[in-house]
Amino acid sequence: MDRFSKFHPLVSFSFFMLEIILTVVYINPVFAVCSLAFAAFYYTMLEGSKAFSLILKTAFPLTAAVGIFNMIFCRYGDTVLFSVKSLSFTFEPLAYGLTMGVMLSAVIIWFLAYCLVIDSEKFTAVFGRIAPNLSLLFLMVLRFVPLMRKTSKEIYDAQTGLGNETKGVKNTIKRFSALVSISLERSIETADTMRALGYSSRKRKHFSRFSFNIKDAFALAFIVSLFCACAAFRLWGAFNFVYSPSLKIENFSIADLVIFAAFSLFPTVIDLKEEIKWIFLRSKI
Repeated sequence: MDRFSKFHPLVSFSFFMLEIILTVVYINPVFAVCSLAFAAFYYTMLEGSKAFSLILKTAFPLTAAVGIFNMIFCRYGDTVLFSVKSLSFTFEPLAYGLTMGVMLSAVIIWFLAYCLVIDSEKFTAVFGRIAPNLSLLFLMVLRFVPLMRKTSKEIYDAQTGLGNETKGVKNTIKRFSALVSISLERSIETADTMRALGYSSRKRKHFSRFSFNIKDAFALAFIVSLFCACAAFRLWGAFNFVYSPSLKIENFSIADLVIFAAFSLFPTVIDLKEEIKWIFLRSKI
């Protein structure tokens, strides 16, 4: 069981958003690899062994594709790898592309973990009081795609069960027309239902079953303080990685890397701490 998800939704949401911001801001191979490793480890803890194959299928092809693409179309750097006629392909754009690929892979894995921790109820708990209409619209948009896919499969199964032909452009257009009609009818029914319930006719009261306690306050303060420290190091230019004309690190700072690692490992440490505590208590029974 994931213990980090037991925190108030504001804590979990803040961590994922700030982590993704730091991952994107640090265009640095060291920080990108660390972020991907921490994201992969945490996502594997949430999903189990099946998550490992998904990470491999996502990270390696994306990293290789971005790295090769950047090397082919960018012309800078002193380290020539090979030449084709008058075109020289250098190592520096390849390194930058690989870094971007690792960074994008880390962001994708963090978003996958976010989807497992933050559900629609928690998202509403965070933004329901601040922007209730916007949060409701956002949740309806997120629900629209899986609902359309489910309805499309139901229409396809119904046609198959009736013995109708399902292949070809003509039959595909018929299914799409039925799908659009069903979606429009559902939207009208939803609007009528919400109007009958008195939505937006008076001041609404926000309800949430999540309570923000002192433990959540300390966790949120810890997360924000580490993020501010990382942001301060970044503004100072610590651990800056230069790609042109040659690769080099400016203002090397081990403290920046340690703080970033502590920030990224926060949910993992919470889960491991509770697991170790549970194993210790069970051994005393």
